[in-house]
Amino acid sequence: MTFDILGKKTLRLDLYLYYIRIFKSRSLATKFISSKGLRISGKVTQKPHKLISAGDVLTMTINDNIKIIKVLDVPSRRGPYSEALSFYQDLTPIKTNPKDKAVKSKIKFVDRIGRPTKRERRQIDRLMGRD
Repeated sequence: MTFDILGKKTLRLDLYLYYIRIFKSRSLATKFISSKGLRISGKVTQKPHKLISAGDVLTMTINDNIKIIKVLDVPSRRGPYSEALSFYQDLTPIKTNPKDKAVKSKIKFVDRIGRPTKRERRQIDRLMGRD
């Protein structure tokens, strides 16, 4: 499915996102591109058949997180994840928000889910004054 235009190896956008394992299926990639709009080197596109080649930068929003990918090479098949990593470079900046860290350090969540153990039940009974 790759094309050779002016000596550049190109591939459809939806196939590329499927091959590098951003989406589980090609139809999911097509729906995402059609509905959300994706930027290819700064230009918005909603066309899954748009051809991309090495050097293009893809910017997309997935689950309220911005993901920036630079196309290094065009794959010829959907291989394993370790192989897919060699076809793109992730340029997404790492978010660090000091407010989030402060809130997370103060809140202590229960490590497990389910009924309390016998020891925890006794501690609860003591706390509630039900000795």
